[in-house]
Amino acid sequence: GLFGGLAIAAASARLSGRRQKAAPDTARQSPLGSRFLPVFWLLRAADWLQGPYFYEAYASKTSALVVPRLFLAGFGSTAVCGPFVGRLTDRYGRKAGTLVFAVIYAMAALTTKSNLLTILFLGRVLSGIGT
Repeated sequence: GLFGGLAIAAASARLSGRRQKAAPDTARQSPLGSRFLPVFWLLRAADWLQGPYFYEAYASKTSALVVPRLFLAGFGSTAVCGPFVGRLTDRYGRKAGTLVFAVIYAMAALTTKSNLLTILFLGRVLSGIGT
């Protein structure tokens, strides 16, 4: 399916990066960059693809008028927290940032099991912070 296609694309990008000789500008790039980017884009793709599925999950728990507000809470927390999260990632590194993203996003995904509106909003805020 889709995940298999993304995994093949990430593996191809990694293998093609090994075959090319590094230009003087990119010779200083750390090996972490070549390992980080495929995982980063897989996580981003997963985030982008989750929208319709979370919409259905939320619509089954609350009214159709509340669902857009849940998504707006996530977008708003991204807008507010994004600059701070970016600075923290710059300070502590991309690897740490990716690991923290995975943990925060997993916690956000777990909140979708709740029927409590407060927990659903908390999950969307966590999701926004994580992305």
